[in-house]
Amino acid sequence: MRIRSWFFVLVLILFQIGPAVASDPVRQREKASLGISEESIFKTLKDMASWGNRTTWEKQNEVADYLYRRLKENKGLDVYFHQYKDGNQTYKNVVARIPGKKDPGAVLIFCAHYDSHPAGLDAGGRAPGVDDNVTGVAVLLEGARILAGKPINTPVELVFFSNEEQGHKGSKAYVEDLAARGRMIEGVINIDAIGYTQPSLIALWQEAQGWGSLEKWHYLAKQVLKKPVDYAQAGFKNPSEMLLVGGRPAYASFVERIYSRLKGADMGVKKDIGPQCG
Repeated sequence: MRIRSWFFVLVLILFQIGPAVASDPVRQREKASLGISEESIFKTLKDMASWGNRTTWEKQNEVADYLYRRLKENKGLDVYFHQYKDGNQTYKNVVARIPGKKDPGAVLIFCAHYDSHPAGLDAGGRAPGVDDNVTGVAVLLEGARILAGKPINTPVELVFFSNEEQGHKGSKAYVEDLAARGRMIEGVINIDAIGYTQPSLIALWQEAQGWGSLEKWHYLAKQVLKKPVDYAQAGFKNPSEMLLVGGRPAYASFVERIYSRLKGADMGVKKDIGPQCG
């Protein structure tokens, strides 16, 4: 998924731009008109990756402070920490709120998690988590910069969650707090692991170095067979260029509203209503 496409989606929804604008194939014109800064995006990618594994309490607090400072650079954002306890530790979600002209009791949430976690055979190793989910954090930070001070109807909260990789603890605590205050969630757009493309067979082979022979060949076969399935599910378009609009059954109408605005765009768009969305 092209990063700039995600910004276009973000602004499209907030400002309710019609599908005629979305169908404009000149992506560079889109980027220029929205004021997207690639320099800012790559700064976030570099800064966040420098922390390495962000599963620990100390690292997450450092990153939360960094996100707070970056958000405070933008006038028109109400930036604060949403704190919650888990065990003996206090963790931070970082929130940037943009007030709306209507529906003060409702809120539209854009979110991304900023923690990371080693996976697979590297479960005890380093996890810079650039794809999962520094990419989402970079998009959300840039979206906050662009939207700061803009007039919108429904209040928007851009939320950076901690401990997503630990059972979604940060988002659960945040939603419980919203419910306790009687706030209604108009909709949620979760930005997670974007910009990912299927690695080449050479990259997959290198990734599997050090594995057992049987385990390695099983992994490679699974990845090779997965490619045609991905293309079939994407309507034989490049899955790396697909935009998936998905959600839970309770928010089907919200998903439909987004999908109806994007389906005419110069990109592949797929709709999915499932028991949950990641």
